[in-house]
Amino acid sequence: MDINKKEFLKYASKLLILYLLLDYGTTAFIGITSQGGYYVEWLDKYFNYVNWLRQLILNSAKYLTHLIGYDTYLETSTIIKIKNGAGVRLVYSCLGYGVISFWIAFIVVNKAKLSFKLKWLFGGIFLIIFSNILRVCILLIALQKNMYKPLSIDHHTFYNIIAYIIVIAMMFLFLKKLKKHQQTI
Repeated sequence: MDINKKEFLKYASKLLILYLLLDYGTTAFIGITSQGGYYVEWLDKYFNYVNWLRQLILNSAKYLTHLIGYDTYLETSTIIKIKNGAGVRLVYSCLGYGVISFWIAFIVVNKAKLSFKLKWLFGGIFLIIFSNILRVCILLIALQKNMYKPLSIDHHTFYNIIAYIIVIAMMFLFLKKLKKHQQTI
């Protein structure tokens, strides 16, 4: 096996392992911060980043839909509704933590200056979360107006396709900028 194949396998292994740790780690975190089984109240109360993400998405969607003229409110910690109208429940599988986990793993395993990586890391996370906020807004309005699904695909699958297109585009852009960045060092 030549050096390029070894380097690629090492890179791909690191990417996969880190992604799985982040994604399944978040799933485990959800398990221990949900009452019922093995429950860690301290983590749930003081470090529940999954609920913070949900509240960020829902409150931002509430604000954006309100800006465009819809009277929206949070019915529960997981449901956003239009007054006297449609609602959207944001369950764990809709938070986008799998896509975010992949993005974080991708940035971390690439070699670059910390400042360069942090800029891309947070920019990408912002873009992924913002796309999810827009998804919730669009879905809420579409439900309110009884609009049909695009291409007869459920909204979760449709969003996953869009989110991974965004991530793949960011990856290509990141690698292009990284190459340019490494040439200037």
